[in-house]
Amino acid sequence: MEILWISLILLVPVVVANFSERHRRSPYLSRDGHRNDVLDLLLRYAPYALLGVINVGFLGVAALALLNQLAKMMMPQQLEPQAVAANWWLVAVVCLLTAALALLPLIPAVRRWVARFLPIDPDSVVHTTALAFGIYELGLSLGQMALIGDLENLTDLGLSLTTWDVLLSGLPLVLFAVAGVGLFIRRDGRGTWARLGLHRPTWKQLILAAGLTVLLLGFNSGVDWAWKALDPEGYALVEQVTETIFGGLMTVAGAIVLGLSAGISEEMLFRGAIQPRLGLLLASILFAIGHLQYGLTVATLEVFIIGLVLGIVRQRTHTTVCILIHAGYNSAGVLLGLLQP
Repeated sequence: MEILWISLILLVPVVVANFSERHRRSPYLSRDGHRNDVLDLLLRYAPYALLGVINVGFLGVAALALLNQLAKMMMPQQLEPQAVAANWWLVAVVCLLTAALALLPLIPAVRRWVARFLPIDPDSVVHTTALAFGIYELGLSLGQMALIGDLENLTDLGLSLTTWDVLLSGLPLVLFAVAGVGLFIRRDGRGTWARLGLHRPTWKQLILAAGLTVLLLGFNSGVDWAWKALDPEGYALVEQVTETIFGGLMTVAGAIVLGLSAGISEEMLFRGAIQPRLGLLLASILFAIGHLQYGLTVATLEVFIIGLVLGIVRQRTHTTVCILIHAGYNSAGVLLGLLQP
């Protein structure tokens, strides 16, 4: 629930950026000229100010991490075991770098340079916010890895997801997707679904989705076989982490909830909202970063490759087909796991 509240707070800059973009293209005007000037000033600079506040927040976390590191060095007996195991130096460095890098999209010259490689409008506040939030996601994921430590520590934490946890974790992604493209601000409902690529699939596309789901499951089996043969200890550790986190979902109902929640929410955000703006490669990288519960392992590389495949499907068809593939892949993976002795 805490993650949901944090996500709602982080949605504020996204919503404000959309109002600012709407004002830039079609100004909000009233008969009061002074009020128009105030509103123009507010909507022009408020999104940048809110991003600056988030950057300051990262600096604050970096300072707290440094204090924890000092406490770890001077009086480790006063800290909980998880706090002692955390790499607070690395947390501080990640937060500092995140705050510094997230300042770059606020510089017009940087955005104009980025626009040479990505389909963004360097004058768009929404696109500026999207670039900054991509950096925030990277920083939060790497910071979480540094905080937890290695995969053995993650296993020791005993984190286990329930169906309610899965549903709650998917809701913020959907909210970011629809808010990011300006639902009820820059677009109506129909325009939002079109921008996200949510269309009714044809029979050929349904067959394509089924076929690619089977191929991706085969690809996963092949990766597992090779990984287990070449690095049995690493494979066993990731399997243990997966069992710890997702063990409570190893039911038919869990398979359905996991498939639909992850399939709908992740595809709406990464393939629907992000990819058309930041491109196939960057969207796939962000998708893989969002799955760093596996650490920097073969599993993360596999997620990246699957993200590329789904991104190509998005380019050739639409997001709904990606949702069907993703949901089918996740659900079938759980159901096949139930059949194993």
